[in-house]
Amino acid sequence: MKHTILIKIFLLVILPFAGLTQQDSIINLTVNQAMDYAIQYNTEIQNARIDVEIADQKVWETTTIGLPQISASGSYMNNLSLATQLIPAEFFGGEPGEFAEIQFGTKHNFAGTLTVSQLIFSGSYLVGLQAVKVYRNISEQSLDKSEKDTKANIALTYYSILMAEENKKTLQENHESMNDLLKQTTAIFENGLIEETEVDKLNIAVISLENTIKSLSRQIDYLYLLLKIQLGIERQQSINLTDDLNNILLEINIDGLLNKGFVLEEHIDYKLVKTQEELMALDVKRYKSEYLPTLSAFYNFQENAMRNEFSLFDGNEKWFESSMLGIQLDVPIFNSGLKRSKVQQAKLELEKVSNTKKVLESNLYSLLLQKRNEFITGRETLENSQKNMQISKKVLNNISIKHQKGMASSLELTLANSDYLTTISEYTQSIVNLLNAKIELEKILNDI
Repeated sequence: MKHTILIKIFLLVILPFAGLTQQDSIINLTVNQAMDYAIQYNTEIQNARIDVEIADQKVWETTTIGLPQISASGSYMNNLSLATQLIPAEFFGGEPGEFAEIQFGTKHNFAGTLTVSQLIFSGSYLVGLQAVKVYRNISEQSLDKSEKDTKANIALTYYSILMAEENKKTLQENHESMNDLLKQTTAIFENGLIEETEVDKLNIAVISLENTIKSLSRQIDYLYLLLKIQLGIERQQSINLTDDLNNILLEINIDGLLNKGFVLEEHIDYKLVKTQEELMALDVKRYKSEYLPTLSAFYNFQENAMRNEFSLFDGNEKWFESSMLGIQLDVPIFNSGLKRSKVQQAKLELEKVSNTKKVLESNLYSLLLQKRNEFITGRETLENSQKNMQISKKVLNNISIKHQKGMASSLELTLANSDYLTTISEYTQSIVNLLNAKIELEKILNDI
């Protein structure tokens, strides 16, 4: 039976990462695997989990206040010199006006005490139990929000890396083409068929491409470092992103996202503010409960030993017992309006949170409309940028042919190439914009 349980636990831990592979110290990740990985190892999420555990301990800490409290104490006192008292001597048959010197007590005194107390009724305690459970709910909801935000950030960084790498690949291919064209144009110039200006213009375009590629490489390095931090991976660890932008696009259920209903109560921000409202309402209740009396019971048992010799463990010597059982009732009567002031402050804080909840409700519906519009716009922009890219590629090919035949200048060629690169960049950026809009819409719809 124990082996079966261990196997199930092992499978639950391993299955989410069954598709995650590591070859030659390189971790291969799809975007979904990256998000799952971050849920396990991201530092902020781990801290949020710790906060939930702290809240659990806080619940128990508050609960124990109403449970029996038992304490024990022991003491030893050595009277190095007993105090001397003067008593009228005539009490003992002496002469009037004279005093007898008398010492009371023993040199060695031992005492052992056992105290038991139990809270019977306290309004503040009962409300505190309710409040601490609500506090735990806030911790759980904060963990949920942290997980959602982290997954969204992981996806955004992941897509940005894919976009940057796609741009770099296109620029490198374009650089090779322009470099070949530069060599051809240089050869034509050396044969005296064109002016040197034609060569210089192409050379400027090639150098500009080289600088752009270097800048993009540095950006990619930064994005990889950012992703590693978000994943909770050491910066020395190599990772490989296995997803493709175009394949990710094909997996988007556009109609499903646009038609999915919005449930306000399931949005994490609304849950948090609603729980905060509950906590503030309990705060009002707690201050009101301070008007109620508090009742508790206690029991005290004590044993004392008094010796002139240090004989604590002598079984023949006597110990003297005393015990006490009691009930204590504390009734608040008058505190010059202190409690009333606390109640009024708590009510005002509750009103503020309620107002915040109303504003948040309106903002979430407004944000939903905005994100849906951004998603629709992103889809339309992607379609248009794809057409523009195809047209600019066609124009570039035509001008390249004309340039080779001497029918187009280098300036026309570099301008056409610049337009093509711009449309390529706009196309890849439109992909990322659409994916980002998808993530933001999924967050609103509680679908991430």
